Amino acid sequence: MIKCENINLSFPKQIVCENFSFEVATGESVCISGPSGKGKSSLLKVLMGFMIPQSGKIQVDGLDLNSDTIATIRNKMIWLPQNSNLPVDSADELVVLLQMKEEQIRKFNQFLEQLGVKEYGGDRSFNEISGGQKQRIVLAACLSLDKPIILLDEPVSALDDYSIDLLFATLGSLPNKTIVSTSHNKKWLDFCDRTIEL
Repeated sequence: MIKCENINLSFPKQIVCENFSFEVATGESVCISGPSGKGKSSLLKVLMGFMIPQSGKIQVDGLDLNSDTIATIRNKMIWLPQNSNLPVDSADELVVLLQMKEEQIRKFNQFLEQLGVKEYGGDRSFNEISGGQKQRIVLAACLSLDKPIILLDEPVSALDDYSIDLLFATLGSLPNKTIVSTSHNKKWLDFCDRTIEL
């Protein structure tokens, strides 16, 4: 599903990776782990084409990532950043922003319940809820779009153990989703099929 070959990514004062290669099979859950500030989030952005490595090749679902294929590849993915700074203030506004269809709204409400945040949906202001609750609402919206690839940046950093278990149950109920995440949380690492150290 995802194949990266000899990726070299660096910034003026930081080398993120050199000749870094890995593959993720369809339906596999892989976590990129490493110390804070190492560049894990940057690798997720590389997979989506938001950042361009100095060299290397990226292939997603048989397509080489380039300017001609980037829109098609992004359409196969959902991305949950660590900090969801969205131009909306409620779950209702999120539905409008994403132009959800009736079936997607039904799934959205289902995921809100599975993730334990149904009561914080509707027109409840994001300013009135915690960062972890907002993160789960945004994740529920992302999952309702039903894309084959899920990219999660530090998905449990703002969650307590009970909320993490709800997240595990929700993701575990999704068939054939390919998940690439970043984290150094042991509970999350144990949940994933495989860990790649950066």
